[in-house]
Amino acid sequence: MKTIIKKIFGNLFLLLISAPVFALTTANVNQTWFYPDEQIILTLDSDGKQVDFPLINDIMGYRILSTSDAQNISIINGKRIQKTSRSYVFKPTKSLTIPAYTVMVDGMQQTTQPIEITFRKPTQTKAGDDYILQMQIDKPTFFLGDKANLKVIFKVKKTLSNNQINLSQPEVKDLLFIKGRQTNSADQDYNIVTLNFKVSASNFGTFTLPSLVATIGNQNRDIFGNFFSMRQNTLSKKKYSNALTLTVKPLPDALRIFGDFSIKASVDKTQTKEGDAVNLTVAINGEGNFEDIENFNLSIDNATIYSDDAIFDYKGWQQKFAIVGAQNFVIPAFKFDYFDKKTQTKKSLSTQPIKIQVTAKIQPAKRTVTQALIEIDNKIPVNDKIKYYYLLLGIVVGILIGVLVSIFRHQKKQLKNQSLIKQIKSSKGDKQLFDVLLPLNLTQLEPVLQQLEANIYKGERQKINKKEIINAIQSNS
Repeated sequence: MKTIIKKIFGNLFLLLISAPVFALTTANVNQTWFYPDEQIILTLDSDGKQVDFPLINDIMGYRILSTSDAQNISIINGKRIQKTSRSYVFKPTKSLTIPAYTVMVDGMQQTTQPIEITFRKPTQTKAGDDYILQMQIDKPTFFLGDKANLKVIFKVKKTLSNNQINLSQPEVKDLLFIKGRQTNSADQDYNIVTLNFKVSASNFGTFTLPSLVATIGNQNRDIFGNFFSMRQNTLSKKKYSNALTLTVKPLPDALRIFGDFSIKASVDKTQTKEGDAVNLTVAINGEGNFEDIENFNLSIDNATIYSDDAIFDYKGWQQKFAIVGAQNFVIPAFKFDYFDKKTQTKKSLSTQPIKIQVTAKIQPAKRTVTQALIEIDNKIPVNDKIKYYYLLLGIVVGILIGVLVSIFRHQKKQLKNQSLIKQIKSSKGDKQLFDVLLPLNLTQLEPVLQQLEANIYKGERQKINKKEIINAIQSNS
């Protein structure tokens, strides 16, 4: 009997050790509670030989930010065990239950257990804490186009050891945070670091600036640098600041410009020759949102106007024009409306009109043969018998004078062309060459003038061939 029982237990033992070992699949998270803006990492693990993980695009409506796979091989009691895992990163904003997921392991379905994770509202630091983080703003309400000053203050007790500190940066849609200088100071109990920001808005409304977070721990990062870790560091701790509410009010009368400004229009000359350009500059200086100031449009009768796009920086704004008039003209006043920072009311600025005197080109006088005959006839008395001889002589003299005038004009034109060619060759820059060629009024030079205008007023870099210009002038002689 005992022999039979031993055989039965022996067979059962052999059956157990020869049976296949079932694989195990589990689900876990890096933390079961979280603060705002923290990431949760769900990891599915299995020790099967062939593992097919599910395709997960979101978890309870929160999209998957990234995924990663890993394998771990270990030997336990002489047996080789391979563990495969896949991690899913997401960022929830409230408490939720991660559902069960089905994993195909060695051709069989295995289902994980649901996991509950809890949202924790951050506790703001307070006076007396080892670490204090707070935000301060000088103007919780301001007009669109204005700027507010934000201070982020972090205090560390002097008795604490030095730890790496990573501070999140303020970020809100439609608000721009421009980082300024950082200051370091101390009081009786704390070392203090202050970060300064200029805050402006691209839209009006009420905005909530959420709590900033300081992560304190042994992280191998620069102080106050950006920090990211796929795994929660259990040695680190987080401290939260207060939140702020900002109200940005729209400007009245559909205005878009806010600040304190002055405007000025100036020209390089008030007297010019017909065909020469007058250069005009409109400048707006002061303090405000220069980037929102639009280009001025200028229109003057009987004048050709070239304009550049405005340029600006944080100190000022300016726009340039070139005006070519055929007769005297007046540059009209430029008007600029904005919301005044000091008076908190609409303000209008205007430049003074500028009169420009244009001098016409001088044309050389022409003398006819008849005028020469009359002049000779008035100067020389004749009698009736010889007046026809003098008349004939006068005609001959008139012809000679005409020939001499023609020769003189030709020589003068050659001298003028030589002077003009010399000016062209010695001209320095596109602007000087443009001023030399513009009064000539030659059809052959129109393409060259257009290229010069593009180089001067539009910033292009077209190559100008002076030899072709000279040939065109000589062929017109």
